[in-house]
Formats: sequence, C-alpha cells, structure tokens
Amino acid sequence: MESSVVLAKWIRSKVSKREEPAGKQCTSCLRHIAGSTEEEAFFAGGVFLAGAGWFCSARCEEKYRLRFRIQPTPSGETPAARSASRGPSGSLPAVEPQQPTEPSEPERAPAADVLAEALRSRRRRMNSGG
Repeated sequence: MESSVVLAKWIRSKVSKREEPAGKQCTSCLRHIAGSTEEEAFFAGGVFLAGAGWFCSARCEEKYRLRFRIQPTPSGETPAARSASRGPSGSLPAVEPQQPTEPSEPERAPAADVLAEALRSRRRRMNSGG
C-alpha cells in the first residue's frame, strides 16, 4: 500500500505542471477571460467591479451583485453599464447632472416591517378566534 503512494507521488513530481493561460478568471463562475491587460479583458467581454474583480459577462456580474447584495452606484446605473459607457480608458463622457422635476414620493416602510406587522395582526386574529 505504501509503495503505491510513494510511486504515485514520484510520478506526480515528474509530470510537468500545466501553464496557466494569460488572462483573468471570472470571480463568479471561474471562467477564463482572455487578455493579458485590462483593456484586452474588457474587449473580450469582461466586466470589472471595483472591490470584487473581473467577471466574464454583465450577467455574471449582476448575479454576483444580487448574491452578495451589492448596491448599484448612486447614479442608479449598474457597474456593468458604467464600465461599458466608460470604455477601457476609464474616462467618463460629459453629462450634466439632472435635477428632479417632481417631488419625491413619501418614504415607505421597509418591506420586512410591513410583513412583520401583517404576520402579527394575523396571529392576533387567529389567537382571538376570529
């Protein structure tokens, strides 16, 4: 038994290691993104999310943001859309900020609070027999 383990280790040590291809790896699905530079990875369809890394597509980036509850940028556009609008150089196109023309809606209660209150009232009805 031991001799087979020693033989297996010796064979593994003699086999050459596989070289990693140049490029990046998708943070979400681990798919290879071709390109040795950030610009090449961008043109190969890669999307960069600051703090998380590279994604093979906007779909993978969106799934990752949803899974880890990463909020969209303050301007309301997703990081995928922002990186697509910026291009590989990272410079933003000139856009004037928009002022809201209508007053904002009154603040709504968080969904968790509304649900908790509905459950409490249902429980009260069920316990009171009516």
